[in-house]
Amino acid sequence: MDQRKAANERVKDRLFSALVAFAGQKDWSKLTVTELIQKSGVARASFYRNFKSVEGLVDYGIQRMALRYHEGNAGRDGDFHSREAIRYKFQFYKENAATVLAFHRAKMAVTLLDVITDCEIDAYGDMPASSISKYELYYFSGAFYNMMLCWLESGTKETPEAMADEFLRIARSAW
Repeated sequence: MDQRKAANERVKDRLFSALVAFAGQKDWSKLTVTELIQKSGVARASFYRNFKSVEGLVDYGIQRMALRYHEGNAGRDGDFHSREAIRYKFQFYKENAATVLAFHRAKMAVTLLDVITDCEIDAYGDMPASSISKYELYYFSGAFYNMMLCWLESGTKETPEAMADEFLRIARSAW
């Protein structure tokens, strides 16, 4: 990556870090560009060079997290029920706990659930619309999201491995 692109990525990351810092303090839909640039120390022109709005910055954070998820999930087996797949998810979201919790505190939980569901669909494929089994991935994503969020909020006392085992124990009893 050339120096200019790298510098621009740092600007976007500083702005996103400022956005995350506002989580729980102010609803992101009411956040102004002025507040973001003051907190991040980035020039207004730099903000508008990269984003049209605060919503664009939120989208950047979502896309960045989804990209990292897929990069780390490359080459995994195709079974979203496997222990390794579940362990990877818990490990990934533990490493990204600050961002996940920021979305939750900013009342963006539906957006975050959509991201998690989309990551699962991208990784494992969606079921045909005519198949009733299409709902399994959505059920799975919602159950995972709620369990993961509770785990993150309680301070991730258990290991990702222990959480994967517990998730699978609960899921298997439902299957």
